[in-house]
Amino acid sequence: MKLRQLQCFCAVVDADFNISRASEALHTTQPSVGKHLKQMEEELSSNLLVRSGGRILGLTANGEQILVWARRALQCTENIRAASRDSRQAHGTLTLATSHTHANYVILPAILEFTRRFPEVQIGVQQGAPEHVAEMVRSGKADIGVIHEPPDLPREVVAIPFLSAPQCLIMPLEHPLQTEPELTLEKLAHFPLIVQSKDRPQGQRVLGEFDRANLSVRVSVQALDADVMKTYVAAGLGIAVVPSYSFRELDQHFLFARDVSHIFEPGVSAVILRRDSYIRKCVFEFLEELSEGLPRSRVDALVTGGAR
Repeated sequence: MKLRQLQCFCAVVDADFNISRASEALHTTQPSVGKHLKQMEEELSSNLLVRSGGRILGLTANGEQILVWARRALQCTENIRAASRDSRQAHGTLTLATSHTHANYVILPAILEFTRRFPEVQIGVQQGAPEHVAEMVRSGKADIGVIHEPPDLPREVVAIPFLSAPQCLIMPLEHPLQTEPELTLEKLAHFPLIVQSKDRPQGQRVLGEFDRANLSVRVSVQALDADVMKTYVAAGLGIAVVPSYSFRELDQHFLFARDVSHIFEPGVSAVILRRDSYIRKCVFEFLEELSEGLPRSRVDALVTGGAR
């Protein structure tokens, strides 16, 4: 069996069974992709794809199993190439995929220190929603993902928690809640709320607390990141719950913050890495700058099972 057959098989699956898109991704022709798929099925004496009227509709039961091993075989091949490149060079590009909030408040200190120590390594930062970050890592378009830990992840990636951040309530200056002796969910529910989008972990966590308490809350704005939320709070559109690390000294000129860790669970951030992949030296170095809780031994054990 040839690696090109495995590449075509996985590419067709990744392209939602569209051979035209798969051929473009592989920089080849549609007939070539079809030929490799046919040869692979003939060699295995098994139908891997469900076809109807000349179209591919999905995977057979056996195709589902073969896909797992095909991806693993291609990953092992890439690991060999990566290990060889890593032994020859101490430069290159390190691509990070993250959210706007994490880019601004969590990974910036690590980037500053990393670039001071390794000026020959170029940093690339891609931003997106948690599911997009996970997909960038899964597809190899990003080396590291840094996001609020999502409930669901592709099985090809692993999430390693490294930061637990208490939540704080932000409000405009001279807001009634600024001098309230004790904050409760019931008191917060009286005011318009600015939250992250409901499909984001932070937004789900905040709104979930009100749901569990059977409290209705008026959401005035759904935003994508803490900076937009702070701007809208300062404009008087409502109050918001944000990670404590996103409230800085400069924000005190137009906002007031109070601890609400007794009401809301801390937000957990995690790094996302591709499972069973070769971890380059620069990735290890960056993770150790990001957090003391990400030593090489822990990361290696969780990603590769210690198989170095």
